[in-house]
Amino acid sequence: MPESLFDVIMRDSGIPALQAVFGIPATHTNSDGDEVPVTVLFSQQIVPVGEFGERAELQRTLEIPVASGALVGQTFAVAGTVTDDDPYPDDVVWTATQLLNDDGYFRTFAVRSGL
Repeated sequence: MPESLFDVIMRDSGIPALQAVFGIPATHTNSDGDEVPVTVLFSQQIVPVGEFGERAELQRTLEIPVASGALVGQTFAVAGTVTDDDPYPDDVVWTATQLLNDDGYFRTFAVRSGL
């Protein structure tokens, strides 16, 4: 299928603009152990869980362009926050645990920190 004008605009302008405004620099480590600097978009929301949605949990998500090739199980290291008590914080490592969405432009993963 040929690439549409919308696809070209998103690739050349839309995705870079979203990353420039909302993105956070991170280091993507793929399954082979290769590390690549990337820009990711984090968000969180309350989602219903359980068989009947009887309770709610905070879900953290990470969005990254499809072109990155990111997959479930791969990690993203984000620089820790510098504070007066910890001037040299460790990076926070986020692991992609579930692919929630792939719209052809961005992949959205449920993520957890640690491990």
